[in-house]
Amino acid sequence: MKRIVFLIFIGIITFAVIYFIKNPDMLEDIWLWIVGLVGLIGQSVKSFYNYIIEKLSLKDNAEPGKQNPDLLKGSIPRELPAELVKKNQTPAFKGITLTVLRFSRDEDTTIGLLYLNKQFYCYTLEDTYQEVKVPGQTRIPAGTYALDFLKSDTPLTLKYRRNFPNWFQYHLEIKEIPGFTGVYIHRGGTHKDTKGCLLVSDSLTIAKGKEVFTNSTNTFERLYRFLKEKIEQGTKARIIIKDESWITALKQ
Repeated sequence: MKRIVFLIFIGIITFAVIYFIKNPDMLEDIWLWIVGLVGLIGQSVKSFYNYIIEKLSLKDNAEPGKQNPDLLKGSIPRELPAELVKKNQTPAFKGITLTVLRFSRDEDTTIGLLYLNKQFYCYTLEDTYQEVKVPGQTRIPAGTYALDFLKSDTPLTLKYRRNFPNWFQYHLEIKEIPGFTGVYIHRGGTHKDTKGCLLVSDSLTIAKGKEVFTNSTNTFERLYRFLKEKIEQGTKARIIIKDESWITALKQ
């Protein structure tokens, strides 16, 4: 019996070796999958560690109602930091405020945190900063903009309506951006899915050294349904976008 099991084991190993010799790309895919799995486990452990540290720091060091700036180094502020809330206050505005705090960028991607009425909602992904605008590859300037539906049947709008007939009607547009038109909030996985628009997702991971969204459609639908209901009821909406310098500003 042991001899039969041993021969079966040898046969499986031999088959695997021959298969990978004839299909070298498969070995690379498996290796990337293993690396990604290890990275995901490591990120989960790190997130849990940061969560514990955040709770301890908030309990022992932070003043009541005030975010501890040191937590920004390793965890997400669940509420918009008080210093930024003061700067964002506009007494005349009564409505929904989305706030994007950009915190990381590389040669083609910008990652940020999206707050809905001061509460953390999800991650954002945009194109990177360009000193001189490159069409389709440049994020919009930081600033405060109105947010409303673009009631026009653009090719992208028609595509979304076909894909999501139960809830999608028109795109949410970030209005009156200097030098930009047709900037939407929508779904996507990487910077290749946006041409200056803002992608949203509550799940962010790393694949081949790049940031990737893995739950963007569900996040976008949830945000879209909420804003659609409020805007159709007559509630105004705006979006405030801050560049990476907001982190330094909190520590000054």
